[in-house]
Amino acid sequence: MNGRTPVVSGNGCYHEYGANRVGRDFVVGDLHGEAEKLADLLSMARFDWETDRIFPAGDLVDRGPLSLRVALMTRQPGFIAVRGNHDQWCIDAGLKGGAPDHLKHGGEWFYELNVLERTVVAKLLSQLPVALSFIGPCGRKFGLVHADCPHHDWSHFEEILSGEWGNNVCAYFAHKAIWSRKRYQQLDASLVGNVESVFVGHTPVDQVTTLGNVTYLDTGACFEGGRLTMIELKPDGARQIYQV
Repeated sequence: MNGRTPVVSGNGCYHEYGANRVGRDFVVGDLHGEAEKLADLLSMARFDWETDRIFPAGDLVDRGPLSLRVALMTRQPGFIAVRGNHDQWCIDAGLKGGAPDHLKHGGEWFYELNVLERTVVAKLLSQLPVALSFIGPCGRKFGLVHADCPHHDWSHFEEILSGEWGNNVCAYFAHKAIWSRKRYQQLDASLVGNVESVFVGHTPVDQVTTLGNVTYLDTGACFEGGRLTMIELKPDGARQIYQV
């Protein structure tokens, strides 16, 4: 494995990345079309598209002003995202004929596109995995999933999403991974095994919050008074937070 070419499960639901030997690693919360805020963060961190990697925690689109621009960023090497529920709504609407409730939750921009544009966006977002892992600069494995890791062991979660336990089990856990807030609602501080840390979005928090080894990054960038949060992972295990 190299830093930008993943090992992809047969069903495409899980991607695994090796270490970045030439640059830095960042994770960022739900973007929701906030391309300009992301640009400000990347400038603040002096992000290098030639060598660095950024891992968005899903919900690339909807609600914010520049959803199409962010969706197109999935073609950019080094922009390595997972799929959120808003991304899934666009996939369902563009490729499967419908997505109930999408319009009520910031999806207006999508239906203002023509049919071809909607199909292109849906296909781009459909290539995003439900979850991924990567080897961080400290040499340990990190997990990324939009809403929650609905299993106490990351290795088993990886097997399930890869289809090793059957399609029905995979679909059940994929839905939980994209939608669940159970851990946060229950203030569950138990550790997810076989992973250094898991980064998630989906659940808006006032500030970066960690329960066990699960870190919540969605600080409400698309809402009034909210901020976009990005974390740089350091070789010594430290984390530097950037916010706009």
